[in-house]
Amino acid sequence: MDGQTNGGVGSSAAGWCAVALLCAALLLSLTDRLIINLVVDPIRADLRLTDLDISLLQGAGFAVIFALAGLPAGRLADRVNRRNLIAGGLALWSAATIACGLAGDFWSFLAARIAVGLGEAALVPAAASLIVDSFSPRRRGLALGVFSLGATFGAGSALFLGGVLLGWIEAGWFAWAPGIALLASWRQLLVLAGLPGFLLLPLLFLIREPMRRHSAGLIAISGVLSRLAADNGMVLRVCLVKGALGVGDYALIAWLPTLLQRSHGMTALEAGGLVGLSLTASGVVASVAGGALSDRLAQRWGAPSRIALLLACYLLALAGAVSTLFAQTGGQIALSFAIWALGSISGYVIGHVVMQESVPNEMRATTVALSLAVTALVGIGLGPTLVPLVAQHVFGGETALQPAMSAISVGAALLALLVIWPSAFDRLRTLQGRLRT
Repeated sequence: MDGQTNGGVGSSAAGWCAVALLCAALLLSLTDRLIINLVVDPIRADLRLTDLDISLLQGAGFAVIFALAGLPAGRLADRVNRRNLIAGGLALWSAATIACGLAGDFWSFLAARIAVGLGEAALVPAAASLIVDSFSPRRRGLALGVFSLGATFGAGSALFLGGVLLGWIEAGWFAWAPGIALLASWRQLLVLAGLPGFLLLPLLFLIREPMRRHSAGLIAISGVLSRLAADNGMVLRVCLVKGALGVGDYALIAWLPTLLQRSHGMTALEAGGLVGLSLTASGVVASVAGGALSDRLAQRWGAPSRIALLLACYLLALAGAVSTLFAQTGGQIALSFAIWALGSISGYVIGHVVMQESVPNEMRATTVALSLAVTALVGIGLGPTLVPLVAQHVFGGETALQPAMSAISVGAALLALLVIWPSAFDRLRTLQGRLRT
């Protein structure tokens, strides 16, 4: 199990086993990252924080270290055993999530959130590189799409299952548990959320490290920069677009449960369930169908055809952002979010494949790490924090969460379209030429 294997067969049991386990790890990482969004007001009251303080714990406190650690972690994943790197990260972020539940003030909570970001930084770069080396080109889109289901279900489970678990906690189901029974409900929630990672940890060692395809050693930084600038900066533009859409993603995910509780009288379970259902339903369709459809188009018309789907995804996200402003009920808000998520997640999956196919093996993990760094610094770092700032200074107060979230996500989708268009135009011209011949 510890040695490298050839892998590379898209239908092999070993390859799909790796995808399933890595998907589970991604699910846990998103759950541990986002579950605090469900208990914003209890944390705020207990630790005497403001909405801005909470937004820093949701966003920048996690994002900065996630981004800074992601790039060296990606470079490391291009050299060392990727499975072992993922396992170490899982152990760290699971322990840090438990530490969040034990935090006594803002600064200790912030330190724990930083550790969560540090642990999670290596997962996606190492996992994406490992999966690409385990599958043939005709199955990579589907394999990466299935892997990304972990993000979809992770975000959904953080809200839905977190709400269920919180209900059980408040009903006294864990009153017998030593060490946590006397903790506040939100603290018990975070402690319990961190435990499943240690159950998954030994299973990760069932993954076989595949042979690196066409590898000639680690590429120098100058070579990496040159590749990023090629094709009118296609790879770099996709990275930037992920950051732009991330602003909308995290603005909505961070504050929708709070909006539904404050403005529509929902309980944490009801709000988490509704948002989680919207995100999960859209995410499943986006991850699997988006990846598979892009594979089919690429087989028929070549890799440039994937870019047409990217443009459609960003337009769909824009439609969801606009409809958020006019939503009047909790159900309408959830539907608008589902439309946004369908476009955003599809764009994430297809953009992932575009990047992986545009660079050599020796910099695949580094490229994914760069995209995650941009997403973290721009998306996670700004999205949650912009909502209370825009609500306060543009729309007149903390009660204006809904128009603030809509304005931020509309701007994010428009920026994504603006950034990707020059490279998309070039690839569409290439595709048009192929169709004519």
